[in-house]
Amino acid sequence: LIKFLEQQWCWIPNWLPSWCPTSQNQLKTHRPLFALDLLGFGLSSRPQFSSDIQKAEDQFVDSIEQWRTKTGLETMILLGHNLGGYLAVAYAIKYPGRVKHMVLVEPWGFPECPDTAEADRPIPVWIKALCAMFSPFNPLAGLRLVGPLGKTWYRSLKPTTNYE
Repeated sequence: LIKFLEQQWCWIPNWLPSWCPTSQNQLKTHRPLFALDLLGFGLSSRPQFSSDIQKAEDQFVDSIEQWRTKTGLETMILLGHNLGGYLAVAYAIKYPGRVKHMVLVEPWGFPECPDTAEADRPIPVWIKALCAMFSPFNPLAGLRLVGPLGKTWYRSLKPTTNYE
């Protein structure tokens, strides 16, 4: 059983008594148990991740595969929580023959990147000019201009509001 947890204490804590069915000691009696520090978490290294989303995901998945190769495991049961759940699925997609079972606890998910053709369209110059002209102003600018008389002025606009 391999578990990918960024916060190990929140799922299967080491401090639970050995008779507790969810303790790590109980789980270790049936099969080897490994708790991995994912790259950038816990005591693991802090590599420079790619700014490309797919390449960064591949860095995580490839590091898990490198670990599996070094430990000599043929197949494994993956338990992933949050980001660990996301990476467990990404690993299973890339290496389906290596995953015997998978347990996902509140896994993350990310939608596909939206089509940016509309967002990449340049903003017209006249809109930029209007934005620059009105940027120093906000809805409360008039209230600020009247200074100490602002409270009285605001009450005259909204006489039904009780300020006491």
